[in-house]
Amino acid sequence: MRCIFLDRDGTLNIDKGYSNKIEDLEIIGDPLHELYYLKKLGFYIIVVSNQAGAKLGYYTEKDVEVFNKEIQKKLFWLIDDFFVCTHAPDENCNCRKPKTGLIEKALEKYQISLENSFVIGDKASDIEMGERVGAKTILVLTGHGKKEITKARPDLVAENITQALRMIRKKAENEIFPVSVSLKNNKKLLGVIDTKEKSFWIKYQIEPESYKEIIERAVILNEREKRIREDIENYLTPKIVENIPVDFILGTALLARD
Repeated sequence: MRCIFLDRDGTLNIDKGYSNKIEDLEIIGDPLHELYYLKKLGFYIIVVSNQAGAKLGYYTEKDVEVFNKEIQKKLFWLIDDFFVCTHAPDENCNCRKPKTGLIEKALEKYQISLENSFVIGDKASDIEMGERVGAKTILVLTGHGKKEITKARPDLVAENITQALRMIRKKAENEIFPVSVSLKNNKKLLGVIDTKEKSFWIKYQIEPESYKEIIERAVILNEREKRIREDIENYLTPKIVENIPVDFILGTALLARD
């Protein structure tokens, strides 16, 4: 499944130095609309952040946790998770960006397709981390972005997080198609057909007998009129995931165009 990895300070919120005080929290621009629609398209939204100030004595790890929860509140809980490195720069950990430990932790918890994912940040270290894991990268010109642009080699450059998210959404809308499926038991499910996905992902709460119905009805409803390439019975063992962003993600490994 797709994911957007967001840097925090300077990208998502204004960077006010070594601060994790709630009163200093100010979201950059208004990314709420774009985050909402990207979630409906089946994206995970995950924040990955260096917070060495916790080890250097500027604030505590609890302060970071409280600050992140406040971000969640301001963004209506659209962020799936936060992964934070609190090590000092000289500790040689494996999680301080540009090292990839934070993303590796995310991969342990979530089913993520890195080649279809993005890293957004305001520093060259964010971009380098994205390059190392094979994700696409966007440098924002907020925070340190204007100074860091000469050091970084991003795939794209955006004025701010809202523009970066909009770039991703516009591209994704040509590859992902939201589908609403009404089942025979009068239950309505909201999912997507992702032309870049290879598997059938589904939330664990959905009854097994609904799998075939989801595939049949999703194929019928899809505006590009896809059809089952092989016997539908071959695809009734989807990967069941508790925290999938939508009810189901139907990959085109199951489908072919008419």
